[in-house]
Amino acid sequence: MSAPEASRPWWRRASPDEECQEPGSHLVRAMAYETMVVAATAIAAAVLLFVLSRGQFEDLYVALRGPAPASGQVTLVTIGDEALYLYDPADPRPEVTPRPLLASLVRFLDAAGAEVVVLDVLLDQAAPGDAALVQAAADFPGVVVGAERFVSSEPSSGLDFLPGLHPVFGEHIVGGFANLQIEQPWLFSEAQLVRSTPLLHQVSRARMSGAFPGNLVGAEQDESWQAASMALVAATAKAGGPLGQLHQPGVQAADLGLPRTPVPLAERLVINFRGPEGADPIPTVRAASILRAMAQVELARSLDIEMQVSVPEELRQALQGRVVVVGRVDGVGERGADRFVTPYSWPLLAEHDMAGVRVQAQIIDTLLSGRHMRSVSGWPMWLVGLGLAVGVVLSRRQLRDDLHALATLTLALVLCGLGTLTFKLTDGLALDLGPPLAGLLLTLVGVHVWVWAVDEAGRT
Repeated sequence: MSAPEASRPWWRRASPDEECQEPGSHLVRAMAYETMVVAATAIAAAVLLFVLSRGQFEDLYVALRGPAPASGQVTLVTIGDEALYLYDPADPRPEVTPRPLLASLVRFLDAAGAEVVVLDVLLDQAAPGDAALVQAAADFPGVVVGAERFVSSEPSSGLDFLPGLHPVFGEHIVGGFANLQIEQPWLFSEAQLVRSTPLLHQVSRARMSGAFPGNLVGAEQDESWQAASMALVAATAKAGGPLGQLHQPGVQAADLGLPRTPVPLAERLVINFRGPEGADPIPTVRAASILRAMAQVELARSLDIEMQVSVPEELRQALQGRVVVVGRVDGVGERGADRFVTPYSWPLLAEHDMAGVRVQAQIIDTLLSGRHMRSVSGWPMWLVGLGLAVGVVLSRRQLRDDLHALATLTLALVLCGLGTLTFKLTDGLALDLGPPLAGLLLTLVGVHVWVWAVDEAGRT
């Protein structure tokens, strides 16, 4: 070994193969090495920026996996522009979804053999035609679930307020809150991302009936009512679980007849999305098709003539025995029809790419199938990152600079592929590769900077 080579640190000395190379090839290898180090620096910076800007690897996995299998127990009925125009051409964009329209859909779903009907429509205020909806819900042999929303109350109370369903709906429609967990704006976008959802939530609730001011006389106030989400109510009803236990403290998924969840029901559940808008495997039926099938029946009903509902076979197959989630997708009524940003809008995570009713359908499907997202994070991933960093340092003596950098970058890509493949094959097991990738690539960059500093010091 030459004297200059012997003066270098052990991890910087050239390997035997490197010493035998012709001098002219060192320049090419050095250029390749510098290029790969720059690439590693860029990737490491991107990973750190992604994590620091509240990005999560679950977002990448969901987007890269694409559509995932569904349980076959949920169907979506979408109320769009066509259905609203068919129902009332004079008012095709109503702010409040017409109650008789919902009643007509419930009657059709009854005839089609639906088991649970979920109305992702706010029912906390009275509206014209409520009596028709109440009657349709009373005649439905299964469970009809209506949407509630809790609203932020004064900070001193520490609880949100849940207005609840309007008393006109009585016991015929079961309430469940439709709130989704809105994350903080991602990176520099004003859009807000949906990653998780509460299933149970402690709220403040007033038990009142009648009109003001008489409704305040003798009214009761629950300060710690445990409200259930619309999705959890629907999944419990489909599984045949006891709806009365939803409001009991400490209730678990097994108590409701559902597959076990990775976190207690009182904690936020990370949504294992089934697929992007228009490409998920959950069957979708347009409400316009149902209205056309119900036209003669509703006309006869307006003349006080009862007719049997005729259900086309293709619609019966999509609806029979299912949880049917009904909601608007026209982007006007019910607070803008609740469009959300999901991981499928990656990499910008800024486009409102999915209707809230579809998100609800996918949550219900996940609860029924048990295909929940599970995350491997924390100290196991930090330990993997530390091991990879040590491996980068120790392998330096065995490989040339360019091969060493290439191997490190290849390993980083293999880790990404392994994470995506694991998530796809297990349908939800997410490896948090932030610490391993950052440790791997930053160690390579650190070794490069240290070697450069030592070489510069040797030249001076």
